Amino acid sequence: MDYDDLKPETKRILAEIKAIPYGSVSSYRDIAIRAGLINGARQVSRALHGLSDKYALPWWRVIRSDGKIGLTGAGKNEQIRLLRLEGLEVSELGKVMLKKHD
Repeated sequence: MDYDDLKPETKRILAEIKAIPYGSVSSYRDIAIRAGLINGARQVSRALHGLSDKYALPWWRVIRSDGKIGLTGAGKNEQIRLLRLEGLEVSELGKVMLKKHD
């Protein structure tokens, strides 16, 4: 996939999201820090929202730093389903029993 049209920080965010292994999760905050954006959790959220389909990002592996799923409604249910398919424990309320990717 061609990332040439993206800003350097967005490229780093996408690389960090794609690096989250199967069966693991990472928080918006941790992804931002690894991408060199100390206060960039919202940038991670925007990248996921706008670019997940185009760049085939594993969006379901990204959660809040408190271990909860940040989505609501059908999106939350789909994220729970996908995480469980990868073997992660997720409560009915959307709390992931953390096995974080560092």
